[in-house]
Amino acid sequence: MALTFEEIMPFAFILFLTLSSHVMAQYSEQPLPESNADLRSQTVLFSVEIPSDKKTYLLERTANQDFFLRLKYKDDESIKKIAGREAARLDREFASRFLRCQYEIPSKDGECTVTLRLKMKGEWQEICEKDDKKSQEITVFLDELSKRF
Repeated sequence: MALTFEEIMPFAFILFLTLSSHVMAQYSEQPLPESNADLRSQTVLFSVEIPSDKKTYLLERTANQDFFLRLKYKDDESIKKIAGREAARLDREFASRFLRCQYEIPSKDGECTVTLRLKMKGEWQEICEKDDKKSQEITVFLDELSKRF
């Protein structure tokens, strides 16, 4: 008892669909995992703002692990690329001074006229005009930064 072409066709079609979807599912191209390292992103490691002079120093890291020291002065901007070791040294020194100002040197009571705004990886602090010791701590660091521009 032989089956005719018309009798085999529905079974053949179902068999074809089953096998082809299995083959397609097995060898289909899987989506690549998305990268969260957007090359346009930049991370500011630290910044020092001097409101009276409208001057800001920033150390930035790009997604490519390039480091830039940026000086914003009024409407002008200057950028210097620096080596990774030098950036790490500046970051450590700033962190040391930032933490010393925040936790070791006491603030003076009274009204506060802000002379410096410090930001480091999500933390910030304002240094007042009357806080001479804190200002001296950061001024030494600012002198080093200003020599680079």
